[in-house]
Amino acid sequence: MATVAKVGEFVAVMPNIQTVELTLRGLPGSLLVVHNFSEKAKQEIRDKQQKKAKKAKEQRDPQAEFLANRYVDGRGRECVPITAIKKAIVSAAPALDDAKKTHLRQAIFVDSPTEPGAMLIPVEKYDGSPATGEFREDPVTLGMNIRGLAYRPGYAEWQCRVKIQYNVRMLSLEQLLALVDQAGWGIGICEGRPEKSSALGWGRFGRVE
Repeated sequence: MATVAKVGEFVAVMPNIQTVELTLRGLPGSLLVVHNFSEKAKQEIRDKQQKKAKKAKEQRDPQAEFLANRYVDGRGRECVPITAIKKAIVSAAPALDDAKKTHLRQAIFVDSPTEPGAMLIPVEKYDGSPATGEFREDPVTLGMNIRGLAYRPGYAEWQCRVKIQYNVRMLSLEQLLALVDQAGWGIGICEGRPEKSSALGWGRFGRVE
């Protein structure tokens, strides 16, 4: 049965939507490593698009790069993008017979359980307290036969709480949970996840029952 939502003079008729809240916790030994698109990197792209003169490379500041590569919300909490969770679930489509990614993108909406519409989800320790990323220096591939170093935050103990809305006419709760389980086991989130070419096994998670 459809749901009617009224906000002021605006009335919206919604499909049959159900909600489930989940705590997704990192699997033992699976780090969470994030790499934000820093303001410095964005500015370099703007300068290139505007055909500005290329500046000489500055001396690298590993600590500054590490801090810039965090995702931090307005309350100062270290986070992951909520889109990473949905992308992982959608990428798990082969776990269901006849499921398509385009179908799943329309069938689910991943949100914050406490701040609807938030783009970032806080990273927590197992006890629910805010997690703090540790400084990491990792070798990375920058291009064909080009290697470099990346300075990023890593979280050995981590979990994220999410609220998932799903259209029951398109997806059952059992199917949704199967997708979440496959996403956590074989897809992962953020850097070094199993589906990436680096396949370091980072970012894998399971549901906390």
